[in-house]
Amino acid sequence: MSRRSWGQRAALVGVLAALLVNTVACGDDPDQRGDDVYQPSPDATPSISPLDPPADYHRVQGDGFVISAPGEFQQLTEESSNGEPMMILELPSQVKALPQRVAVVRDVDPKQDAAQQSFALEAAKSAAGPSAEVSRVSFPAPEGESAFLIRWKETRPGDGSPVEVTYWQLMRQVSDELILNVVAFAPSEEFETSEVSKILLTFRAGAQI
Repeated sequence: MSRRSWGQRAALVGVLAALLVNTVACGDDPDQRGDDVYQPSPDATPSISPLDPPADYHRVQGDGFVISAPGEFQQLTEESSNGEPMMILELPSQVKALPQRVAVVRDVDPKQDAAQQSFALEAAKSAAGPSAEVSRVSFPAPEGESAFLIRWKETRPGDGSPVEVTYWQLMRQVSDELILNVVAFAPSEEFETSEVSKILLTFRAGAQI
């Protein structure tokens, strides 16, 4: 395997770790907890809505979804830990080990719905304390579907020294049998000027395609 391939797989560890947070983080049986447990946390920022793709973005078609990105983002395909194909859009960052990335992963026949999974992820990431800056909000979705956006920061190994990375993860419940996860991340120093959050906001699935 090439050095670049090893780097790609290493960079995916953070994405997959986020996606694998599930019932273990919740602790209790979700069926025995009130619905209010899974309500979105208060959002200190203005509400976030889907974004119409800018004119210089190109459309990428996936299995049950579309997403748009600038032409300089390379499209890759990997197999996720659940055996489903994972579509990746990638651009080098100033930290070689941590490229700017957006990944879309299918969660087929999920054991928990998106509300419960997003709550588990929020709880797990909040354990790192206030520096993680965790938030979880509802995201617009067609009637009969639901979506939640979780945002946080964490420190990961970089090119010889730790690097703070900002993550956005969209959990989109398309049906009882399918949740689509979209994870966008980049080194925090570059996140605001990168295109990864905009790419995530162009994501459309289910009734929106």
